[in-house]
Amino acid sequence: MRFSEDFFQAVCDYRYLLERDYPLKSILKLVGDRYALPSHERVMLYRGLAKKQQVKVRQQKLLQDIPAHSEVTLDGFNVCRTVGSYLNGNPVFVGMDGYLRDVSELHRKKLKWEVLEKSIRLILEFLREKDVSHVHFYFDTPISHSGKMCLMTRQKMQEMNIAGEAETVFSPDHELITAENGFICTADSNIIENARVKVFDLSQQLLLDRFSAQLFSFREYLSGKRCTEQF
Repeated sequence: MRFSEDFFQAVCDYRYLLERDYPLKSILKLVGDRYALPSHERVMLYRGLAKKQQVKVRQQKLLQDIPAHSEVTLDGFNVCRTVGSYLNGNPVFVGMDGYLRDVSELHRKKLKWEVLEKSIRLILEFLREKDVSHVHFYFDTPISHSGKMCLMTRQKMQEMNIAGEAETVFSPDHELITAENGFICTADSNIIENARVKVFDLSQQLLLDRFSAQLFSFREYLSGKRCTEQF
């Protein structure tokens, strides 16, 4: 992944202001305009960087592997969109907290149905190989075609003999945050920080295992580099 000439300095400035509690959107505009960053780099700053304490909390929640015969609750569109973005050739990256994210908000066109369908199939194959006992997908009701996604997911689960359910709810965030059994799958920062159970980054592990994906990582990118200001 190639970056603007001043991307590293932009990262340093963004982190400096972030640690000092400046408003996120104001920081993003200020730093983005200062270094004339393209849209995808601005999204990477916004979604990939966080305060040190936030990074620490999220990393403590991160599950390194899936325990056999466990229950899993998935943030349906979040996980599917990330896998689908990679399949579609859109940028994905690993944030400072170790979770895989995409820049999907830049792409106003929705992912094609065949891409979404392939994403669900890959996700279910991955979970079946991990021998989980029960799978529960939650899809956002306000998002178009959520009902169609649910139906397709249920059909594939039946075809693959995977126990579980898929349903639409107004707030998947609430369902994942309040889950008390097994683990959850999402890269949503708010859900991760407030979750009661561990979080598994299914999208990242799937892409590494299935495609040997070469993923940009902010932690690796900043390793050995030093900003003017110490963090």
